[in-house]
Amino acid sequence: MGSEITRPSPDQPAAGEAIPPSVPRTARRPTSKLVTLLAGAAVVLASTPLWGTGDPAALDDAELSAAPTYTIGLQPAADPGPFPGSVTPTTPTITVAGERDGESTFAVVRYPQVQPKKPGQLDFDHFHTGIEIEWWLKKWAHQRPDIVDLYIVGESFSGEPIYQLTITDKSTGKDTDKPAAFFEGNRHSGEVSSAESSLWLAHHLISRAGRDRQVDRILDEKTVYIRPVNNPDGHNLYLYTAQTNRSSVRPTDNDGDGKLDEDPGEDLNGDGYLGQLRQYVGAGKGTHVVDDRDPAKVVMRSVGAGNGDYLMFSEGVDNDGDGRNNEDGVGGLDLHRNYPYNWHVMPGYDETGRNLTQVGAGEYPLSEPETRHVYTWLMSHTNIGAVNSMDTRVPMHLRGPSTCDPVECMYTGDRKLYEHFDRAGVGFTGYRYSGSVYIDYATRNGGDPAALFGHGPDFGYFQYGAVWYGDEIWNGGDFVDYDKDQRFADWERSRWCAENRRTNCFLPWTKIQHPLLGAVEVGGINPKFWAQNPSPDLIGQWAANQARFNIYLTESLPQVALSQVGVRRLRDGQSDGATHEITATVTNTGRIPTALEQAKEVKIVAPDTVEVQGARLVGEAPQFFLDGGKKQRVTLRVSKAEAESVTVRAVSVRGGLDSAPARLR
Repeated sequence: MGSEITRPSPDQPAAGEAIPPSVPRTARRPTSKLVTLLAGAAVVLASTPLWGTGDPAALDDAELSAAPTYTIGLQPAADPGPFPGSVTPTTPTITVAGERDGESTFAVVRYPQVQPKKPGQLDFDHFHTGIEIEWWLKKWAHQRPDIVDLYIVGESFSGEPIYQLTITDKSTGKDTDKPAAFFEGNRHSGEVSSAESSLWLAHHLISRAGRDRQVDRILDEKTVYIRPVNNPDGHNLYLYTAQTNRSSVRPTDNDGDGKLDEDPGEDLNGDGYLGQLRQYVGAGKGTHVVDDRDPAKVVMRSVGAGNGDYLMFSEGVDNDGDGRNNEDGVGGLDLHRNYPYNWHVMPGYDETGRNLTQVGAGEYPLSEPETRHVYTWLMSHTNIGAVNSMDTRVPMHLRGPSTCDPVECMYTGDRKLYEHFDRAGVGFTGYRYSGSVYIDYATRNGGDPAALFGHGPDFGYFQYGAVWYGDEIWNGGDFVDYDKDQRFADWERSRWCAENRRTNCFLPWTKIQHPLLGAVEVGGINPKFWAQNPSPDLIGQWAANQARFNIYLTESLPQVALSQVGVRRLRDGQSDGATHEITATVTNTGRIPTALEQAKEVKIVAPDTVEVQGARLVGEAPQFFLDGGKKQRVTLRVSKAEAESVTVRAVSVRGGLDSAPARLR
């Protein structure tokens, strides 16, 4: 059953959140680091509901806190009504939740890149906003209640609902009785391509059910859980305003000055982007020149102090006077460093002052509701054997270990299985990289292995015992390495765009009057729809390729099948009271074992077994695990009850269930 959740008023914590210390704004500087971290506990101050399509007029705080309610849990399969009149908020501004020292209210930008080609018809030539995604999820649950359930699994830092789909053929069994995969997008605010791949996969399964043999087989036998947007606060901030941030919008002191989010970027030329600033200071007086390798002459090249013509800045104002622009914008915690396995405190929080720390880790493991809701779903749905929690933009099939060499710290069989999926993934996507975080990711540009702590793939393997990827979609425009140095620079990105007649990769340099610097120009690479995500006309193919690898993971899940069931009547007077002996063969028809070796070590899943319904089992039930494609022959001694008909069942936590009838004559 669901529980009723009402969004908090501005002076109340969100449901499920710890009550923050009462810290006056004037007392922030001398407070402890712990209090500083907690000072922005979730309050909703939005001038318009980011997920709604109601009254376009701005709501005051009292109206907002009293009006929106929703129920955590299974949602009714109700018709969502007409397609929203606008896929972006209709108010001039939105206000981001949390108490901070800098701005929280930002102008709404109506990007053409988020507009559907035809309202109410799904296409993957644009990026879907939270308003549109919510409508489609409700629409699918209403149209296909036979295969779709829609859940609100919890709420974000700001109190936004986090939606998730369960997709399976309900006529062939409960979702939890089948092997399952979990796919998640948009944990990191600006990495919206991952939401598109999640949405593409959901649409593919739902729209092709009943018409595609591969899809029907998947939905008959397996369950797919899809959470398109894990972090609605960040997703909305990115697609509705010029702002971006790393992950959570929880106010954070990124620059260690005792203030929270005091220096966000400003869109000085009003084009909807936070680009670069260049200031001409004269030959030999700057740090940069126009890169002569770029045919479009839009890229700047660093040549060192005293050798250039320009000084470069990020677009904005140095609000705190520390000599840097935009170094402490909205939020700053990293939801992908907040998992419990090998979690480390953030820099400055280790009291010894000499241990390894982790940027963005949060106050404690699972301190952030967005990560906690993933954890609680997984731990209550241990039928999940494969996970992909996606990001952008390496591109890479990325997985653990994140703190050690896989040859040294993984079971050999598990590692070889992962290596198979590395190769298979590249076959679907063509990504340049695949492999572990510690070795392959950290050294892809040279250097030594490096660790990430509290990382999802490590929790996924070492504690959850699953095949867990954190794939990185999109290549940042890195299509051709023109100078063959095995690296990609902005001039190469610009040249490729020029050669392919693309005019949307870089923002044109425009003159403005900066409030502090005077005459400057604003421009540079498009930060949202080229550097971090592709332009809309490319997103569909990248989303589809990634989704096809996720389909392959789903098809590879363990799957128990029962066969060769036989019954032999025993002579009367057996010492243990048995009357019949049942034999059966259990086969794992999947590629993934019913338990990885690591899963066995941490005992995250119970052993597979065979049980008999309708008769009393004599002795212990068999216990075993099955590698991919392997069989187990079992013998059970039973005592007949009154009925002759019994059901023999193969039972596996991650391999699902299968059954066959038998008669005890």
